[in-house]
Amino acid sequence: MRHQSSLPSLNNVAPRIPIPSIAREFVPWSNFSNEPPQSGDIPEPIWDSLIPNGLGYFQDASLTNKPSIPTVFHQLHCLYILRRAYYARSDENDLEGFDFGKNRSIHVPHCFDYLRQGITCSADTTVEPAVDEENGFLGSGFPRQCVDFEALKEYVEERRIFNATGFLAVGYHHH
Repeated sequence: MRHQSSLPSLNNVAPRIPIPSIAREFVPWSNFSNEPPQSGDIPEPIWDSLIPNGLGYFQDASLTNKPSIPTVFHQLHCLYILRRAYYARSDENDLEGFDFGKNRSIHVPHCFDYLRQGITCSADTTVEPAVDEENGFLGSGFPRQCVDFEALKEYVEERRIFNATGFLAVGYHHH
């Protein structure tokens, strides 16, 4: 059963934030590939730089009258959760102090399925040239058309509904 959205729509499609595209080249083996700290309460500045102040939650009356979050920030949250879960499981010790959400057994499968649907919905159709390597494709070394991610973060941060930084939501308190 599909859930009915409470967001206004144009032709039954949720609104999109008008952000320009830029040419960008993927960079292999970046610092995002490093293992997370074994203590779950240690911020990771490189990963935290992906999330605007407010965790991506914003309100813009020209798009919707409800607090919302761009899909990309929900996707990045899920990627972060899966990354932490992967490294926690690959080590004999679970990540101490890391909050996987209200219910890890539901949150992690949700993230796998949510990312699957997001990838197939966005379906980047960039043609990746084959290379003479073991796996045949590297996914880098050529320009792509991408959303200007920094402009998106700025747009959302300017319209944020609360303050909190990074994936660990530093500065956010429930009242």
